[in-house]
Amino acid sequence: MDLTTLASKPGAKLALGLGGALLVLLLCLACAWGGYRHGFTTATDKGDAKYAKLEAAQEAANRLASDTARRIVDAEVIRRDKLAEELADARTTIAAQGRAITNRRIEDASRSVVAVDGHCTFGPGWVGLYNESWGFGHGDPAGPAAAPGPGGEAGAIPTAQAGEFRQGGVTPEDIQV
Repeated sequence: MDLTTLASKPGAKLALGLGGALLVLLLCLACAWGGYRHGFTTATDKGDAKYAKLEAAQEAANRLASDTARRIVDAEVIRRDKLAEELADARTTIAAQGRAITNRRIEDASRSVVAVDGHCTFGPGWVGLYNESWGFGHGDPAGPAAAPGPGGEAGAIPTAQAGEFRQGGVTPEDIQV
């Protein structure tokens, strides 16, 4: 049977036409599916490549930021240590200068002591400097202890603390420890 014999039958032309159309439709669908798969694969590959490139750039930026931050922190630690050392040196120098000044003031006050009746007494200036050098304050009666309040009367000289001398006549024997 050849094609002309089949085409001569009345319903065969319709069947051949529908079969041919179906064959063309299947070929079109196969081409569309192949094109879709090719486009999807190409787009996925391009997207993955761009994503990998972006990820690498982000990793490099993070590494650079981390290194920069680490250098900044290291510089600040070095700066802090240097400032701490300078502060310690300054405190040591200031303390030594303060001791030297206080000792010189005590020596100056001690030189001006006058022996009356054969007794050597130190005046209020020397006693104040002595108390100040031991960290008890100057013992100024006009200071906060002289203010009126529940603990005392106005103008009262505060009582001496342990190791502190009262303002007034103090002999060298009182000072010997």
